[in-house]
Amino acid sequence: MPFVAGAYAVLRATAVVGLPAARFPDSTGYLTLDLSTPIARPLPVPLVYALATTDTARVAVQVILGIAAWVWLARELSEGSRRPGTVRWMTAVVGLTPQVIRFDQAILAESLTITAGVALVAATVRTARSGKAPTASAGWVAAFVVFAMVRPHHMLVLFAVAAAVTARSLAARRSPGVLGAVMLLVAVLGLQQLRSNTPTSNLNLYTILTERVVTDPAATRWFVSNGMPAVDLFDNPLTYDTPDLLAPELLAVLDLPEGQMPPRLMRLGGMPLAQWVRDDGWTTYARWIATHPSDNLSRLVDLVGPTLDVADDGFLPLDSRTVVPRVFFVPTAVSAIIALAGATVSVLRRRRRDAAVPFAVLLGAFSLYAIAMTTSGIEHPRHAAVAAVLVRLAALVGAAQLLAGRIRKDVPVDASPSA
Repeated sequence: MPFVAGAYAVLRATAVVGLPAARFPDSTGYLTLDLSTPIARPLPVPLVYALATTDTARVAVQVILGIAAWVWLARELSEGSRRPGTVRWMTAVVGLTPQVIRFDQAILAESLTITAGVALVAATVRTARSGKAPTASAGWVAAFVVFAMVRPHHMLVLFAVAAAVTARSLAARRSPGVLGAVMLLVAVLGLQQLRSNTPTSNLNLYTILTERVVTDPAATRWFVSNGMPAVDLFDNPLTYDTPDLLAPELLAVLDLPEGQMPPRLMRLGGMPLAQWVRDDGWTTYARWIATHPSDNLSRLVDLVGPTLDVADDGFLPLDSRTVVPRVFFVPTAVSAIIALAGATVSVLRRRRRDAAVPFAVLLGAFSLYAIAMTTSGIEHPRHAAVAAVLVRLAALVGAAQLLAGRIRKDVPVDASPSA
């Protein structure tokens, strides 16, 4: 293991050493941390960036944390394997693909979010092997909380787990325990964080309206009939303006996030559309999603190839070095098959808790993919980057289970998880 860990560390650092950090318009929001006011971006990334005071230090921290997470995952996956070296190198190779490590150079949330996801999967594998319930493991709870808080749409998973903890506690008529209480407290903080993220959420809704509504006559008719002000498209809506083109009173309502350029639809829709987006936009959009399931499912399927199996990295221009060819980032369909095959073999070995891990990671990946694609109208490959890595992590867990040992019919059924 030390040799694999050392090689992985050297190769990952090689990809970015000596290269300048890359900033983008979104970077500004992650570099702003003032605890006396609501934080526009979820806390983990701004906190890390505040502690690492230069871009060079931030890139270094992203590399170091990424190395630690992938080495931990390799160790957990190889534990008890018939071929531990194969599992470790397999994990290292996937963890060195451009789809994983190129984000180290960017002053954005992707690198740290991917790292948090890797750590959560490692903690889940460890917890499943120990026989504990996930919410009874301090390591799992810590990894889950960081992953859930790092991006706004991840918080929906946090709320679901917090609701499950609450329901279980009420059904048993006992307190949720220290770790359960921590989960509930973090869920409350997550709700506050979502409120602070409203300007960014509303900006995302404008991109959705531009991509999916105002350019589609049928969708436009539905939204207008459900309260959206009609918009006169006297100019091309599929581009951006500069803030100085917007009236001060309109800017006050929009509360445009720092560093962001306004979609032209903001100017075309004016004050009526801005007030509707602020007051009723997301609830109306949610009704549209609920009443048009086939249309939205078709869109999610169509986006799988361009987002989860991105052909190149042009969507985010970075000049990080290639260490491992991107072909080792196994296609989504193949990854899903490997994950499910591993889960099936674990079921045959009567290791149901192990079998649940690749299935849960795969389910989580596709759920986060669906949420990300539904709540944004631009930069789909970038917004799906974390889900894409999670799909490959599910494949790694499945592959490790395929290499875990021969099927034995005398192995006892898994014990019930401890409280």
